[in-house]
Amino acid sequence: MAVLHGLSGARAILLATQLCAGGDIAALPRLQAQFPSWLPLERVLRIILTFLPESAEPSTYTPVLQALVDGLPHGPESSDINTTSIQDLSEAAVRKRVRKIRLLPLQFPDGDDQEPSDLLTQFLIHRAHRIDSETALQPLILDLLLPFYQRSPTLRTWLISSLLPLLRLNYEYYPSPDETFSLDILESMDNSIAINVLLSMTGSTKGSMDLVKNLRGLVGAWMYGSNRSKRRRLNEAAQENMISLPQDGAQPKTTVGVGWQQVNEWLLSRSLVDHESAVNAFVNWDGPEDVDLGGYAEENEGLLSEELTDLRTRYGQTGLAVVYANSDPSGPALEGSIRVLARIADFLSLGEHSYLTSDISELPAVEFDAEPISSTSRVSLMQNALLVASNPLTHPSPSSISFLSAICVSLRILNEFGHPTASRTASNICLHFNEETQLVELRNVIASAVRQAKSGRDWGKIRQQLLWLRDWQGDRSDNPKGHSCHGLFWRVPQDTVDAEILKALLEVREYNLAVSIYMDTGSTLSTAQVEEAVKEAIFTAYDNASNGNRTRGGMKRAYDILQAFQPHFPDSASFKQIQALMSATHALSFYSLTLQHGVPFQPVSIRVHPDPLSLIEKVLDQNPKSYTKADDLLAIGRNLVAAGVSSRVVADEHDTPFSTPPSKEDTLITAERRIMSLAISSALSSNDFGTAYSYILTRLTPPSLLPTSPLTNPPPIKDDITWRAVYNAGRYRAPATNTTPNNQTLITHLSQRMELLSLALVLAPTPDPLPEILGAWRRCDEEMSNLRALESEEEDLWDAKGDTLASGGLPGGFGPTDSEQDALETRQHHARRARAHASNNRLNHEEAPMGLFEVARGAALALHKNAFPLRSAATAPADTHPAAASPSHLRTESSASNDHDESRVRKRDVVSNMVTDGLVSGLGWVLGAQPVNR
Repeated sequence: MAVLHGLSGARAILLATQLCAGGDIAALPRLQAQFPSWLPLERVLRIILTFLPESAEPSTYTPVLQALVDGLPHGPESSDINTTSIQDLSEAAVRKRVRKIRLLPLQFPDGDDQEPSDLLTQFLIHRAHRIDSETALQPLILDLLLPFYQRSPTLRTWLISSLLPLLRLNYEYYPSPDETFSLDILESMDNSIAINVLLSMTGSTKGSMDLVKNLRGLVGAWMYGSNRSKRRRLNEAAQENMISLPQDGAQPKTTVGVGWQQVNEWLLSRSLVDHESAVNAFVNWDGPEDVDLGGYAEENEGLLSEELTDLRTRYGQTGLAVVYANSDPSGPALEGSIRVLARIADFLSLGEHSYLTSDISELPAVEFDAEPISSTSRVSLMQNALLVASNPLTHPSPSSISFLSAICVSLRILNEFGHPTASRTASNICLHFNEETQLVELRNVIASAVRQAKSGRDWGKIRQQLLWLRDWQGDRSDNPKGHSCHGLFWRVPQDTVDAEILKALLEVREYNLAVSIYMDTGSTLSTAQVEEAVKEAIFTAYDNASNGNRTRGGMKRAYDILQAFQPHFPDSASFKQIQALMSATHALSFYSLTLQHGVPFQPVSIRVHPDPLSLIEKVLDQNPKSYTKADDLLAIGRNLVAAGVSSRVVADEHDTPFSTPPSKEDTLITAERRIMSLAISSALSSNDFGTAYSYILTRLTPPSLLPTSPLTNPPPIKDDITWRAVYNAGRYRAPATNTTPNNQTLITHLSQRMELLSLALVLAPTPDPLPEILGAWRRCDEEMSNLRALESEEEDLWDAKGDTLASGGLPGGFGPTDSEQDALETRQHHARRARAHASNNRLNHEEAPMGLFEVARGAALALHKNAFPLRSAATAPADTHPAAASPSHLRTESSASNDHDESRVRKRDVVSNMVTDGLVSGLGWVLGAQPVNR
């Protein structure tokens, strides 16, 4: 044992190092008190820092540190100090060893700039870093600091802002035997990196409260040391390396404010990828003042009132920004946004908005100052502008809270309609859409509500909700016209909104409700507006119909709408036209009809077709024997004319530079003639000449040509359809068959054709087709002459055969004598010569020029009796004055008297002469030729 009084200063220093290296430092206070000049407090602390093992329990040397700092005696008496390790050394050797000692500095090389007098704080912080780097036993650091943190505000700040987050991160919140954060790594981070690291640890677990726990326990403790000098240096260096964008808002003035603003930015970014955790953070965390410092901070220590107000406001602005930035329009996400909004409104005491968390059965009347809200632009809704302090949409105020509350309630209604919409989109609709785009969006909303329609839904309530979306007013009388920014569709006039709702009611078949609202109880819509809306709804259903039958699909819907409202508009011309259009469409549905490229007929084809009457032609082409249903086709045509869809075609047919539009009656007559012409053409295509001939006689004959009407009465309207149909029928030739028809059938057919050709000549509106008609008639006449000649020969042969049979062929018969037989043959020979001579005379007369005046006079007399020569052929010779008869008539009658009884007039000759002479005279009159005798 050695006595301390005999030691030199160098030996005392070497003894202190040996005591620390052995872990027995209890005698250091006595040694330091014995040699105060050789062992000052700083040197002793450096010796302990350098030689005391970092794994030593702090409880074994913290009392020594307290005694050294306080200058109190501690440890055993001087006789108990073991000095054997230095007694055998010479003084020179001791001094040599002391000179080789390299003591660590008290201040940690990369630590804060501590005051020189605060030696203990420097020692403890440096000792803490040594323990962490050498042993990673971070709880030992806490044991080391607990006896001393109240002595120094710097040490307390370091404990709370650096050690406490590290201990919670590695041992309490996210313990892991493989990965731990060191003290050096944590202290090397600036605010931005540390906030991102500490809060991003939330993703490692699925607990909904992890983010709140990290905000309180990790970030809250970290932000406690924002004003430390080292932290400021790191933040300034980070700001210099970043490209900062100019912002038009006031920035936080303090380092603490800047740090918490970075937390706000992280929360906003986090909400874009994990909206639920951000919602839980705002609902369960009260912002920068809600931190867990482990009880190490003093009770009266905290933020200043002005600074706290600014932090609360910015935190509330972040909550509003999270609501605007939410791009998930689903129901759960929307409810989360509403919870955030309600929480911020309550947190900042910015008004009562109980309807946010209650049912929307009673729609609230939202009132706010719209002037600052209406001044915003689309940029205000971008993510980098949401946290700008001057942004009136997110800066917490009664107006911004009320506006966003109305947006959220609107989104809830839109979700009920099956039209989910994000907050940013809804705000853009309200603030920046013009009337046209708002109307388009309103129609999309109504269309979604219609698609979501289910039986039993209260469409009266839906109508009220749609009207509320326009102006955010529960009572329409308070705000009939709406005002700036009050309502999602506030630019759209209310009557337009009501008209769109009416169409929706009709689309979902709520006819009784629509009638009761818009016809019986009265509404904002006038009668004309209701009629127009109903008309548009009918045409929408009509155009979307795939079948023309009015008992099925869209046609049934259109017909039901018409039936519901037509009694309330008895004098509506539009509804009458729609009724006619539906009747025509319904009738067409019973026929097979395919349009071009194999497209089946749909009702909309009538409305878009440039010539709807041409559809009847397709019906006749695609449906055999459909021409026999003339009455049905005419009814379809009449309805198309009544519906007004064919008037443009008829108008084009009659259009001249100075003509007046045709009347409705003229249009109807023209349509009927056109349909009958198509039916006649279809009958001829089906080789049904009889039906075509019957249609011409009964349906295409103008009243002026009927037997009871004078010929001089012209048709009432210009007609270029009838004569063509008659002419085509007159040109018809029956197809060749294996069975040869008899002459009488052919003669009858030719007679009918000639009759039709003569009618076509009368009906032709211009002289241009007369030569063509005359040529066709002449060919028929030649065929008729050939058939008549053949008929005469057959009659002669039949007479001769009868005479032969009578003379000797019959048993018991008595034939003529030879003289009688010679006389009979002589008469027959003279008759044949007379007929040949008459025929030659007729041909010679036809070849000779004849006065056209006489021909015209004969035709006038012939046609004066009847429009159809066959009907008066039998009485023509008796009624015609001899002076008016042409030589052809006389020749024909003379030749006929040689073969038959004089009282008998041949029908064929009368027809032939009357029509031939009439046509020739008519042509001469048209050409303006003069009679020969002039």
